[in-house]
Amino acid sequence: MTASTASSQPNVPTHAPARLKPARVEELLSALIFAAVLVVLVAGWFGRESGWVDPEHGLGYWLGIIGGSMMLLLLGYPVRKRVKPRSRTMGSVGFWFRFHMLLGVIGPTAVLYHSRFSFGSLNSTMAMSAMIIVASSGLVGRFLYSRVHRGYSGRKLELRSLKQEMDAMLAELEAAGNRDGLLLAALAEFERHAVEAGSTFGSSAMAVVGLGLRSRLTERRLRGQLRRTAVDTRELEAKLSHFFEAARRAAAFAFYQRSLHLWHLLHLPLVFLLAGSVVLHIVAVHMY
Repeated sequence: MTASTASSQPNVPTHAPARLKPARVEELLSALIFAAVLVVLVAGWFGRESGWVDPEHGLGYWLGIIGGSMMLLLLGYPVRKRVKPRSRTMGSVGFWFRFHMLLGVIGPTAVLYHSRFSFGSLNSTMAMSAMIIVASSGLVGRFLYSRVHRGYSGRKLELRSLKQEMDAMLAELEAAGNRDGLLLAALAEFERHAVEAGSTFGSSAMAVVGLGLRSRLTERRLRGQLRRTAVDTRELEAKLSHFFEAARRAAAFAFYQRSLHLWHLLHLPLVFLLAGSVVLHIVAVHMY
């Protein structure tokens, strides 16, 4: 084949393989770690009577030391949040948050193996109970965090942006030819309720259930109203669906945001309680 013939060949576009976003990679990695820990816990539970782990000697002893040390390192995240370092050697708050979650999963796993999945003396029972409470609280916080933040990047969803989204949808409905004042008034009322849902914790909790149910009933009623007043309502109905979905997301965001704030107030003292119980357990075991 000559050079002129080769040059006349059409250029075939080459598409670079799609890359996963960092937030998506972290979500997949987090799911993989949780799945691996779950498998390890199930295996340890069914093998707890085998006797291969001795809490006072060898591997069982060191699992207790490692797990207890991880429990103490959990304090690194709240300390880092309140300290402004002069250099980057301490790591970012985001790094310590990820590290905090990792320790909160691996540490309790090591302690459970150390204890052979059973309660022992009063000292051990207190330390184990504190660990279970903090670990359970951490799972609740992880759920709330996922509802308020995008991935692990710490970019908080703002209620203002959701309100702007609903404002834009109202404008689109009016621009699309809808001049029904009752329809726009009903949508504006839902927008107001969604925005005001975050005023108190009680109002946000009621809005999640109440606004969700009312929005679906109202959406069905307005769809019927549209079909009686317009010929082609598919576009308007699609905009209605998007609007009510945005209203429900705004109300839910307000609830999860306040819940996360209350959770922080409860979780931090629990972490300090766990650290104290771990220290007392270690001291008691080695002194007596």
